[in-house]
Amino acid sequence: MSAKEKVKFDEMAKNDKVRYDREMKTYIPPKGAKKGKKKKDPNAPKRPPSAFFVFCSDHRPRIKEENPGISIGDIAKKLGELWATQGAKDKAPYEARAGKLKEKYEKVSAW
Repeated sequence: MSAKEKVKFDEMAKNDKVRYDREMKTYIPPKGAKKGKKKKDPNAPKRPPSAFFVFCSDHRPRIKEENPGISIGDIAKKLGELWATQGAKDKAPYEARAGKLKEKYEKVSAW
């Protein structure tokens, strides 16, 4: 867009800003309006891990042992690559464990 074309839009933006400022001086928020973020219940149960995270918790110590001094990010990359190479048959036990944890979470969080 050329500078000549931009002038038109810049002028429109300036006029709109003036209108916005004028309207905001007299704006009163509605009575039921919420302010801020809802606080999280500290006693609420933690969400269950996914099948990938269950897999990671089993394989992370072995990767650390095989590669001493490896960074956390590199461990995560190796775990991700290892998970991607797993077949559906190999992933099934982790998905089953994650499913059981999810069921347990849903029973506890339904209170």
